[in-house]
Amino acid sequence: MLSNETALTQIAGQQAQNAETLFNISEPGVATAENYYGDLATGDPGAIMKAIAPAAQQINAATTGAKANILANSPAGGEKNLALEMADVNRGAQVGQAASGAYTSAFPALGQLGGQNISEGISSANTGISGFSQANSGLASLGQLNIQDASLQMQQKGQSLGEFGQLGGGLASSIGTVANGGSIGDALGAFAAFA
Repeated sequence: MLSNETALTQIAGQQAQNAETLFNISEPGVATAENYYGDLATGDPGAIMKAIAPAAQQINAATTGAKANILANSPAGGEKNLALEMADVNRGAQVGQAASGAYTSAFPALGQLGGQNISEGISSANTGISGFSQANSGLASLGQLNIQDASLQMQQKGQSLGEFGQLGGGLASSIGTVANGGSIGDALGAFAAFA
């Protein structure tokens, strides 16, 4: 029983160590994400433009392609000029949407990261506590078994002493029978009566 409880304690310790290892592995990524979304949440235009730079480059490349197609295939005139202007307007609208999306999505992302960290911390703590609780419960059971075993041993010793007392009483009675002039047969009979 004690070896089982020792094993449970070791498992609980290993779980706590595993939880710490997992936290240490994920912490740099979480810290990077928190910094990223924290910068976006400030509303700083430079931080927002830096964050959406890859999307803005894709939007600019698509706009450049669209304008090249308009220049190559549209007839000269007002419609061509309008189409070129609309391509630039669409580009600006898409970049603006990306910027506002980055800013507004920063707050829920920060909340989710904070909740995830709390949840993982609670889960790790609960795993460790559960393991130590199981080990503690087992040790308490082991202690109770030891007390019961000691009580049983004391009862057995009491019974043995009682039997020895009876034998001693029978022996004393037998000796008394012989001392009072009785025969050895009478003494053995008196002893047999006690035994």
